[in-house]
Amino acid sequence: MKNKQEIEHLTEATLNSLDNLQQVEANEFLYAKIRHRMQTSELHERASYNRLMVQLSVALCLFICINGASFYLFQHRQSKTAETNASAAAAFAEEYSLKDNSYSY
Repeated sequence: MKNKQEIEHLTEATLNSLDNLQQVEANEFLYAKIRHRMQTSELHERASYNRLMVQLSVALCLFICINGASFYLFQHRQSKTAETNASAAAAFAEEYSLKDNSYSY
C-alpha cells in the first residue's frame, strides 16, 4: 500500500497536468453549420404548425356550416310538421265530433 506522501505527490502531479491542458478550438465552419441546421428545422416546424392551423380552421368552418344548415333545415321541417300536425288534429277532431262540448248519447 502506498504511503500518504506518495498519494499526495500523485494527486499534485494530476492537478498540475490539468492546469497545462489547452482548450479545444472548434472549427469555424461548425458554428455556422449548426446555426443553419437549427434555422432550417425551425422553418420546417413553423410550416407544419401553420399547415395544421389552416386544416383546423377549415374543419371548424365546415363544422359551423354543417351545424347552421342542419339547424335551418330542422326549423323548416319542424314548422311544416307543426302545420301538418295541426291540420291532422283538426281533421281528427272534426271526424269524431270533438269540437263541440255537447254530449249526445
